Amino acid sequence: MTDDKPKAHRAPSEMDLRVSARLKVARRAAGLTLVELAGRLGLSHQQLQKYEQGKNRISAGLLYSIASELGVSLAVFFESAQAPLETPASRARRQAVHIISRIPDAEMDRVVRVLKALCD
Repeated sequence: MTDDKPKAHRAPSEMDLRVSARLKVARRAAGLTLVELAGRLGLSHQQLQKYEQGKNRISAGLLYSIASELGVSLAVFFESAQAPLETPASRARRQAVHIISRIPDAEMDRVVRVLKALCD
């Protein structure tokens, strides 16, 4: 026997809204437009916009695909909205600072010259 009653529409939870807000922040941090990310995911930009606005819930599988396209971990979507977003570039900078901090003082002048040459 099946229940033919229509399902009641559940309002989005606070976590749903947090995930939606973080999706928008992550997309912008990656430098992608709605159209670009939606195309990569096989969605319409209108559907992606509904996800970002919290109007539609995001499935776990889709959230995984979004994280992969944006180059971020799934944890990014569950952090507070005020938490800074770590992008691949910011993660690389953090790693570079850590590596440079371990270079012996005697080698630092040479490292600085190499870094300056990379910037030119």
